[in-house]
Parts: sequence; structure tokens; C-alpha cells
Amino acid sequence: MFKRLLERFGQDRGRHKATVRVDFYPLNQVTPQISWLCSTAPEDDTIPLILMVYARILYELAELNELRVARELIRFLEQVCNRVLNSDGPPRRPRLPLGQLQLAAQTSLHPAERSYQAELYEFREGGYRLDFQGSLGKEGFYLPGAFLALLQSCLNELGDDALRRLVRGLVRLHLYYRYRRDFWDGGALTAGPLFALGSEVLRPEEATPEV
Repeated sequence: MFKRLLERFGQDRGRHKATVRVDFYPLNQVTPQISWLCSTAPEDDTIPLILMVYARILYELAELNELRVARELIRFLEQVCNRVLNSDGPPRRPRLPLGQLQLAAQTSLHPAERSYQAELYEFREGGYRLDFQGSLGKEGFYLPGAFLALLQSCLNELGDDALRRLVRGLVRLHLYYRYRRDFWDGGALTAGPLFALGSEVLRPEEATPEV
């Protein structure tokens, strides 16, 4: 059975759907970009893309012993999600506090001082894979900053329906981390976003750790 799984993995490396890049420039300028390589519905595909990137950033923070920063990011995003969805009308689109960073609409003429890049792949039988790479140093500041800049671009540009689904996905991902697997567990890198994209009901009294 294990051999068959390896063979299937070797045959299906996934369809390359998108590249995400967040560049940091002089004068605290930051530019998030999503380049779609294979998508007939970019707004719909943005939802798993952002969930996968978020899960990976939390995991990277944990790997770097920045658990406090990761938990602060989760708590902050819980507040953002509540604010976005706390309306009977269209979703709210708050301006996120980026500290010293300034969101730039266009890439700078100067070379980037720091960059993070993620590649999203989708498997034929369902599920996703994310390859991630980035600059080293001060990750406790730049990793959360990269995600917040990316999320702000979604708040600015996504349609109402896609934005609601994205934020509800973030809420469900936080539930997964609370009752199923912690964000530093490698198995949660893909299982968490897949749960967030689904409709399974996870109640605290019924929650049991995965094995």
C-alpha cells in the first residue's frame, strides 16, 4: 500500500495554480502580488491559497520558536474576522494596522530588501500543496507583516461573497487549531486548510485529537 501511495505521489505532483510573492522595499514599502498560472476562477481559488499561506506562516513561526508571535497573530485575526462579518449587509473591509509598513500598489524601482514566495499546487484527486521560501532574519516581524499585507490586499480587492468565504475559512481554521491539531503540527499544514474549506461541524465536546 505504501508503495502505491509513493507511486501516486510521484505521478501527480499537482497542477501549478498560483505564485504569491510579498516584497519588502526601502522606506518600509511592502507589495503583495498573486500571479495566477492556471485558474478559471481566481477569486474562488484565492480562498484555499490564503488559507494555505496562513497555515504555513504560523508553522514557520513555530519552527523558529516564535510561538508568542504566532498566537498574537491568531488572536488579532480573530478580531479582524469578527469585525468583517459583524454586519447584516456587505462585509466590512477594515484597514489593518501594519505598523511602520506601508502597502504599495506597485513594485518599487528599487530592488527588494526581503521577499517571501509561495507556490500553490492542486492535485487531481483534491487537496493542495504549498511550496514556501523566504528571506532569513527578523521573521517574527516580517512573516506576520507579509501575511497581513496579503490579507489587506484581499480585503481591498475581493468581491463580497469571496471575502465572506475567506473570512469564514479563517474562523474554521482557528477552530481546527483549537480542537483538533495545533498549528505547529506538520499534519495541520494541509489538513487544517482542508477542514476550513469543508463543512464538517467540530464541536468542543466532541473534539478528539487526530492520530
